[in-house]
Order: sequence, then C-alpha cells, then structure tokens
Amino acid sequence: MGRGLNLGSGRVIALGRVLLGALILTVASEGTQRAQLPTAAYVLMIAYLLFAAGMAVATWNDWWADAQIAGPAHAIDIAVFVALVYLTAAEPNPFYGFFIFILLAAAIRWGWRATGLTAVLLSVLYVLAGLFALGPAYSMALDRFVVRTGYLAILSLILMWFGVNQWRAGLLGASGIPMPEPAADTPPLEGGLMAAMAATGAKSGALVWAKAGKSKGMAITVRDGEVAVADVRAPRADEQGPAPFLYDLARGHGMSRDAKRNLHPFDPRDRLREKLAIALKLREGLAIPLPVQAASATLYLEELRGLSTDHLDLAQEIATAVAGYIHRQAAMRAAEEKAEARSRLAVARDLHDSVVQFLAGAAFRLEALKRSDAVGRDLTPELNELKQLMLQEQGELRSFITALRSGSQVELADLARDLQSLSNRLARQWDIQCTFSLEENAMSVPMRMHMDAQQLVREAVANAVRHAGAKNVSIRLSGDVDRLKLDFINDGTAYPRSEAGNRMPRSLSERVSAAGGQLELSRGMGVTKISVALPMAGKAA
Repeated sequence: MGRGLNLGSGRVIALGRVLLGALILTVASEGTQRAQLPTAAYVLMIAYLLFAAGMAVATWNDWWADAQIAGPAHAIDIAVFVALVYLTAAEPNPFYGFFIFILLAAAIRWGWRATGLTAVLLSVLYVLAGLFALGPAYSMALDRFVVRTGYLAILSLILMWFGVNQWRAGLLGASGIPMPEPAADTPPLEGGLMAAMAATGAKSGALVWAKAGKSKGMAITVRDGEVAVADVRAPRADEQGPAPFLYDLARGHGMSRDAKRNLHPFDPRDRLREKLAIALKLREGLAIPLPVQAASATLYLEELRGLSTDHLDLAQEIATAVAGYIHRQAAMRAAEEKAEARSRLAVARDLHDSVVQFLAGAAFRLEALKRSDAVGRDLTPELNELKQLMLQEQGELRSFITALRSGSQVELADLARDLQSLSNRLARQWDIQCTFSLEENAMSVPMRMHMDAQQLVREAVANAVRHAGAKNVSIRLSGDVDRLKLDFINDGTAYPRSEAGNRMPRSLSERVSAAGGQLELSRGMGVTKISVALPMAGKAA
C-alpha cells in the first residue's frame, strides 16, 4: 500500500493537468491547426500550461496546499474548457480529453456527487458555449453538435459510476491492508503498531492506549527503529473525534473528511494537546482512532511517503486491520498464557499425586518404623524395602518426565501391568491390601491417559487411606474404543464433606475434569465406590 500511495491522487491530477496542457498546446501548434485558431485561444493554452506546471510544483509535496486549492483549480479547469470550446467553435480537437480529465479529477477527489454536478455543469456550459460559438451556422452544425453532446452525456454517466465505485474497488491501493501474522512473543500493542508501520510504509509512529473512562494511558513509540514505552495522558474521544485526520503541527495544518467525503481544515493543535505531542515527538502524519473494545486507542503514523488526503480514505481500513490484529494477538497471548497455566496446573497435580503422595506414604511408614524401633525390633528389612520403594518411585518420576515429552500410544495390557506394579507398591507404602484386576481388551491408549491413570490410582488409594481410613482398596480397569474406565472400591468410612457440601475428593475431581472425563461416587453396604471414565480422544471429546 505504501508504494501505491507514493503517487497519490493529488499528484496524479497535477501530472495529468500538465500533460493535458502540453498535449493541447502541441496539437494547436501544428501549422494548419494554428492558422485556424484565434490568438486568444493560443494565449489561453500557453497560460493554462504554465498554470498546470505551477500547480504541480506547489502541491507535489504539500498535502495541505493540494487540498486547499483543489476546488479553485477545478473551477479554473472548467472555465478554460468552456473558453476553449467557445474560442474553437465547439470543435472537438482535442478538448474531449479535457472534458474527461475534469470529470476524472472530480471522481478521484470527491466521489460521485461531485462528479455528477461537474458533469451537469460542463454539459450545460458546453451547450451554451457551442450555441454562442456557432452563431449563424447553428442550423448547419446542429446534428453534429447534438451527437457530440450525446457523447459527453454517455461519458458523464460512465464517470459518475466510476466515482461511486472507485474507492470500493481499491483503485488507489486499498484492496486490503497486508498485516503480518501475530507473534505470541510480541506484546499486542507493540505488534499492532509495528504491523501498521510495515503495512503503510511509515518510518515512525506511536500508539496511545487507555482503558475506557481512564485519563491515564500508555504510549508505545517507534522512531529510528527504537521502541519506547511511556505513561501519558490519553486524549479524550471528544478531543480528537472519531474521524482520522492529517496533521502538520509546525504549520498548524489539519484536515479531516466527513461522512460525505468533504474535506474540513482545522488547527490540529486543538485536537492534539501540546504535552502529548511533545511526549510522542509528533510532527506531521496521520492520526487514526482505533475501534478497540473497552478502551480508547489512537494510532499516529509519521514519515509516510507521499502523504496526502488519500490516506484519509484508507484510514478506516487501516484502523480495522490494526484493531483486528491487536485483538488476534491479544487472544493468542491469552490462549498461550492459559495453556501454560493449564500445563503448570497439570504438572503440579501430577507431582502432587506422585511425589508428594509417595513422600506422605513414606512418612507414614517411617512413623510406623519409629514405633517399632521403640520396642527394639530389627528395622533393616523394612528400611531396605522403603529404599527399594524410593528407587522405584525415582523410576516412575523418570517415566513421568519421558511421558511429558512423548505423544505415543501404549497398549492397554502394558498399562495394566504398570498399574498392577503400582498397586503392589502402594499396598506396601500404605500398609494396606490393594488388589488390581483388568477386563481383557486388545487396545491401545494415549500416553497422556497412561499418566492420568497412574496418577488417579495414586490419588484414589491415598484418599482412601488418609481420609476414609480404608484397609482394603480394589482397583478394576476396563476400556473400549471410546473411553477408559477405572473403578475404585474401598472399605473405609464415607469421605468427609468439603466446603461445597460434597464428598468427592477434590484432587480426583480436578484431574478427571481436566481430562474431559466423568466421575461418580456411590456409597452402600459399608464400602465406597468411585467410577472414573476418561474419553480416548481427550478433552475435546
């Protein structure tokens, strides 16, 4: 887009006026043609070429001058056209091109309404000038004159259509603001500013952001490739207004468009507070309010090549693209942070259900050994067994870390073997009777489910012993194509009620919920049964 705007509409019109003036003068200077033209027409052509050249020089790098004298220059174009029609007795050489140029200039600058009014005015003036120019030869040239007037009417309709559709069609490069993909490692506001600068070709810029209703905000500036962040007092919506505007603070020039695309000049220092302008080091550029949620934000783009009123027409598209970019990047960062938090919670829960529970069981055994030592019993065998359990737990922890790095599958039979071994260790660790059984089924399960099953077994056994005083825990594993099921039955008392009023162990409930599974608790005939069903497809299922 930046390259497309280097030759904006003002420059195109100025260059076209110079070429048109040169072409008319060249054609008129040919021998036979020059002999037929009155001296006044020839002088007018020379004067118009000089006027066109002066306009190009005056407005080429000055968007303010271009906007201010666009109307008067348009009026001069119309006057010269009518004068040449009159002076040449309505002959077409080569003034139909002049007619088209004037209508195109109106369409590019002001849209279809101005194009229509210009077309009507030109047509009426052309008819009047032609009638006066023909004089006594009116009846002889009437047919030819009517045909030419019809040509002008057809061209007017076509160019009015062009004025209606040219902005929508993106003829000035507004066919889409190319925004880069959001990067999770870049803050949303900084990313939005950098993306806007890259898309428009701006070499420097600033983005001011404040929460809705707050006067204090933050500003991110980029100048000479350096990014800076500062606290500023954000402008109020009623100070700057909802419309984008061009500004040149040194000369006090500002320009905006209304809903009908009419240009309105103003002093930008009335909209940009001096302290804010100094803090952001603003000089000349484009200010764009951004349509963001629950906040006020304004984008300032400076050192734009070919800065012109065309940028006002593209500002809304820029605003929409940048606001969308900021929202997408913020959503991406939020998703990343949520995923990280979920991962941290899962790891913390896994460590709690494995290492912490093992250490609790080990402490339980050591307390029993301490009592045995008091009566003088030899503790060597039991200490060796506890040492063996610690080594096994170390191996389990290594397997846990390996599983975190792996996304592979494991056979149900292998899972059952590991759970059987785990049940035996838990029985010794907690000094209880712990049995395990498998409902045979040839299938495989994800490694994540293998981890969940092990941790569920650890947590279920620990809860049964610590909170229900169980002496016997039965574990049954089964599965099908859709889900894996674990049943835990213990002979302890009913689980104590939580603050929420239910008896479901919280750690079990959290783990099953995180896996997208279902959890049921029932009590009867002196035993408690907990049934867990985990979907094979994970949380998404």
